[in-house]
Amino acid sequence: MKHYGVVIDTDRCIGCQTCIVGCHVDHELPDGIYWGKLETVDSPIVYKPTGKYPNVKMRSRTLMCNHCEKPECVKNCPTNSMRKRADGIVFVNFETCIGCGICRDTCPYDVPVLDEELGQSNKCNLCFDRVDRGDVPFCVQSCPTQARIFGDLNDKNSEAAKLVASGKTYRLKPEAGTGPSLYYLGK
Repeated sequence: MKHYGVVIDTDRCIGCQTCIVGCHVDHELPDGIYWGKLETVDSPIVYKPTGKYPNVKMRSRTLMCNHCEKPECVKNCPTNSMRKRADGIVFVNFETCIGCGICRDTCPYDVPVLDEELGQSNKCNLCFDRVDRGDVPFCVQSCPTQARIFGDLNDKNSEAAKLVASGKTYRLKPEAGTGPSLYYLGK
């Protein structure tokens, strides 16, 4: 059984936000709705370096849905609108979503966003339509530095699975117990 995931190499990510903007355009999302975010590692302010001259550093990390093995958004959705496919992709069924925000409130990664105009939750669906056609998610395809690696985490020959198996990756908030399928590589 396939289990899709993404590894983001923070040593390659330059914080250009091409993945975030490309996703916004590709999915024709409304103004103000973004399925990804950017943060500067070790700094509360985006694009603000840390350290003191001459030892200044700045690393970017993009954030997106973690497509968890045990997603709190799915577990707590009162209308079963948050769903998880057999391949691990978590998505919103817009036909039944009532926009109550419980998914947003229970997600330890603060991922789902409410589209006030449509009265629905919205979040990354890992471009499941593209994946079903054999393509990679748009954020992976559009990354100019190839900082995003997508693949079947159950396929030991996929680059993503090899990176996870190397022991050099980490996941955000492991204490939440959700088992994210989003991994980060880099210091």
